[in-house]
Order: sequence, then structure tokens, then C-alpha cells
Amino acid sequence: MAIKKPAKIEPETIPMLKTVEQMSKISGIGENKLRELMNKGEIEYIRNGNRRLLADSAIRDWYNRRKIPVKKT
Repeated sequence: MAIKKPAKIEPETIPMLKTVEQMSKISGIGENKLRELMNKGEIEYIRNGNRRLLADSAIRDWYNRRKIPVKKT
């Protein structure tokens, strides 16, 4: 009986830029809200043909600008 080698597991590639649909699933922000933020110029994106692609850093930047700091008592 021959010994089988374990299947080589390839790491899943994670794209640097994500579509609105992908970013919505990752960030928890709705697709329509992301499109609205892009239309208003509040969030950075890259246009690739008809698609608008977002980077994780764009979401973090928007969050840091919009967050409400905790009040110290």
C-alpha cells in the first residue's frame, strides 16, 4: 500500500483592492452606503473600467475621520 502525500494547500490570495460587494461583506457597511460615500467624495476609490475598487485603508481613513471620540469623565 502506497503512502499518500498530503495535498499541498495553497494560501488563499486576498486582493489588495476590493469591489463594493466584497468591501461591504468585510466592513459591514452596506453596498448602497459605500456607493453614496464614493459619489460624495468622502471615500477614496480607484476606477477600473466600470468597476470602482476600494482599499482597506480607504475604509480605515474614513472611519478615523468620522468616529466620535469617547468623552473622558
